[in-house]
Amino acid sequence: MNPYLATLSAVALLSIPWSACPGEAPTSAASADASSDVPADVQADTPPGVDDASDAAPVDDAESDVAGVDDAAPADAPAVDAGPIPSGPIGGDQRPAPVTLPGDYSPDQAWPLVVLLHGFSANGFVQDAYLGFSAQATPLGFIAVVPDGTKNPDGLQFWNAMPACCDFYGSGVDDEGYLLSLVAEAKSLWNVDPERVYFMGHSNGGYMSYRMACRHADVVAGVISIAGSSYTTEAECQPSQAVSALQVHGTLDGTVVYSGTSFTPGAQTIVDRWVARNNCTSGPFEGGALDHDSAVPGNETEASWHRSCDGGAEVGFWKMNGSGHVPTFTSSFIVDALTWLLSTPTN
Repeated sequence: MNPYLATLSAVALLSIPWSACPGEAPTSAASADASSDVPADVQADTPPGVDDASDAAPVDDAESDVAGVDDAAPADAPAVDAGPIPSGPIGGDQRPAPVTLPGDYSPDQAWPLVVLLHGFSANGFVQDAYLGFSAQATPLGFIAVVPDGTKNPDGLQFWNAMPACCDFYGSGVDDEGYLLSLVAEAKSLWNVDPERVYFMGHSNGGYMSYRMACRHADVVAGVISIAGSSYTTEAECQPSQAVSALQVHGTLDGTVVYSGTSFTPGAQTIVDRWVARNNCTSGPFEGGALDHDSAVPGNETEASWHRSCDGGAEVGFWKMNGSGHVPTFTSSFIVDALTWLLSTPTN
């Protein structure tokens, strides 16, 4: 039995309304939206992408795929034992973060690193199961890291991303420092391409991804925010260099409101700000309609792009017409999203 199946019911936590979040507390109608956004198949413990997760190569198997050192040595040279490839997790005993290496990982080449950040009240395991993220490490060729936030007094895990979200009890936990330490540790253990470090997050994780991009553009090459928002004012985000960014947002999202609030900019505003930060001079180019939400008939997602940005960066917007806070993603979504992220220019 797929190990994910034992905890699939926890996926419903992704839709808990953020009643304590200033500017994001939904009205009674929005609260109904937040719960109704959970697709029927998620409620039935079958979130999309979970079955595909079993296709990911076990981390331990990656060791057998590394070319032997003996083969490369001259016939008269003594054999050299490079030792086993570390398999993770990283982050220490307090907050260990599981790692999935590509099945064909080799230290002889540099690999992109992608960190997935879960939404408020969820956790890394559930977020990974919901998106089918780690299952793509081998087919798309990247090192996947899936950390957990800390628990608040209500027992709900969160990221201390921005004033609007989601350290509601004022713990002051340094998630920024924690995530930077994960990147540094990964670089010390595996051959990580330092110019291809990316963050991807849902909801609260989307906020945290933008925080990392705004404050550590020298480390982060690109980010994807799914149903997340960003800093209230433009002045709060001043990256040191261009960062590629993709905003993915459902128009019926009543939890992180699509059109924005007095505390959180709307999806279009977020895109416009990244276009300005990156000095993009061409676009938007229409990328066509995509089917990324199986609960919405037809190709509901309008894709658009801004290019000719500083450093070759790109800014994208996937407007999901009729989708809520927790879309029923098709299997193509995670592949399309990660393919874009991994193809963006390096730092």
